[in-house]
Amino acid sequence: GQVKLAPYLGVWCLPVNTAKAPFNDVRVRRALSMAIDRDFIADQIWGQTMVPAYSFVPPGINNYRDPATAEDKDWSPIDREDRAKALLKEAGFGPGGKPLTVELRYNTTDNNRNTIVAIADMWKRLNVETKPLNTDAKTHFAHLRDGGDFDIARYGWIGDYSDPQNFLFLLESDNKGFNYGKYNNPEYDGLMKQAAAETDLKKRAEVLFNAEQIFMRDLPWIPLMHYGSKHLISPKLTGFVSNLRGAYPTRFLTLKP
Repeated sequence: GQVKLAPYLGVWCLPVNTAKAPFNDVRVRRALSMAIDRDFIADQIWGQTMVPAYSFVPPGINNYRDPATAEDKDWSPIDREDRAKALLKEAGFGPGGKPLTVELRYNTTDNNRNTIVAIADMWKRLNVETKPLNTDAKTHFAHLRDGGDFDIARYGWIGDYSDPQNFLFLLESDNKGFNYGKYNNPEYDGLMKQAAAETDLKKRAEVLFNAEQIFMRDLPWIPLMHYGSKHLISPKLTGFVSNLRGAYPTRFLTLKP
């Protein structure tokens, strides 16, 4: 059989406190994002159960097109690191500038801890010092939900249904329940309102794509990985098509003798 890994309807990400200096500087957020080797984390730490994310919305979602991706999606690790260093230097950090320390909050699991340790190691190359802060899941999520102070935190979102709006709405400025980093961009909000009023699905997809483009430029949350679903498929099976919900009606499947 052949193992197939497909993105699932979820994203493992790092919300950034955009209301707090220096994380209110988009150059700092972009540099920190670029320095993370998503392929290494997905393969080596998560054992190829996750898919590296260069968009916020998972690829293959319904009522959409190809998601908006980060500018560095196809860059080499060396180019990413060079650009990240340049961005931090522009923002006044790094060698010859101010030191940058990041408190990185996360809820304790082995994979989360190993991921945070790896990120700290990657950020060290930019002369960024990371202070990991781990608590149990209940404490961690209550802190975020109650508007507690943080620099950068770990969060995972599993969509309620297969539609880009169900991801992008998290960052609307008036979404007090989920917009942990207090992201506030009137242009983004305007596009989300426009999408909510648009009945033509094709036009709506374009409006949401424009919103995601802003998201990927501003990086209020840093998408790291999309959750994956793994299936061992027999070579005799035809009609198997990956989908984000992990639902495979047998009426579409055929087993060859």
